[in-house]
Amino acid sequence: MNKFLITILMIVFASGIYAQSDTISYSFFIAGHTYGKPGVNNIGLHPPFKQKFEYIRSRSEIKFGVLTGDIVFPNPVAQDWDEVDADIAELGLPVYFAVGNHDMENRPLYESRYGDTYYYFIFHNDLFIVLDPNIDAWNISGEQLQFMKKTVNDNYETVNNIFVLFHQFLWWEKGNIYSHLKPNSFAGKADTINFWSEIEPFFHQLPNKVFFLAGDMGAAYWSSDFMYDSYDNLTYVCSGMGEEIGDNFVIINIDSAKNVSYDLICLNTDELECFGDLTDYRISSSRIADHLWNVKVYPNPATDFLKIRFSGQGEADIRMYNTAGQLLLHELCNSSFKTIDLSDMKKGLYLLSLTSNLNQETIKVVIQ
Repeated sequence: MNKFLITILMIVFASGIYAQSDTISYSFFIAGHTYGKPGVNNIGLHPPFKQKFEYIRSRSEIKFGVLTGDIVFPNPVAQDWDEVDADIAELGLPVYFAVGNHDMENRPLYESRYGDTYYYFIFHNDLFIVLDPNIDAWNISGEQLQFMKKTVNDNYETVNNIFVLFHQFLWWEKGNIYSHLKPNSFAGKADTINFWSEIEPFFHQLPNKVFFLAGDMGAAYWSSDFMYDSYDNLTYVCSGMGEEIGDNFVIINIDSAKNVSYDLICLNTDELECFGDLTDYRISSSRIADHLWNVKVYPNPATDFLKIRFSGQGEADIRMYNTAGQLLLHELCNSSFKTIDLSDMKKGLYLLSLTSNLNQETIKVVIQ
């Protein structure tokens, strides 16, 4: 089985101001939808992501990255992949690919360059399994399913964490706990897929901690920017870029005790952690009891748009006031995610009030 890895000379960088503590054993990054803004064919990867290469290099504990699909513009040609390879060479780190639906619009070209689209590798005694849901309409089936199960069965007793990487938001299902979230696309998805019937139960019964890492969010205004959830031994993370306002990627840190933490990195601001902690967005904990009120407002400071996430409250009343107490905006939100258009607002300080049937919260917002 070809374990695709762009092999380039590892460059050692001195620890910068962002270096983590000595307890970090290693880190890696995941970056989804890296071709960027829909309809824009960049030269290589999404420019705001490339602007963070220096930051990535400054953190010597980051040993590699994984691009979690839609790496290249739709209907890719050889030049598109040449440009991506050049960007990765500039980054100076090994980078793995987990292919997306656009990458597979020319499967023969991809496979002729990089080989198999599902494979595994072991790093610092953690198992990494890269899957390709594009083969069977978002199902992991047939030979790929056999490969996945054999890889796990052969290794789970001797490895620590298991990271499973792919592009599509496989745990989304109509009416389930994640159905309020919006991936970039449902392209190619069958009416019924086997994630909950076969994939989740297989990993759920393992003694290892298992992390499902996907990359089909954040491309445009219609999609969620990122998500996080965790229960029992399973953790779910999906992220991505392209919309610009909510562009992000995730750095995953593994400490010497094999505990995992996350850095949710903003792409379009100097404030790297403008979204806060990824784990603050945990879905299961905020939906177990309806009285919990978990509000996130970003980016803040804002420019043209403001995004609001909240959970467990049903309908929310959203109002924005200036410092003189004048009501400037009033909207209702029936879901847990809302984008507010600020294009008609002047620069300055505002008060954002969110009220549900159980709670009320006021947040200071700066428009710049």
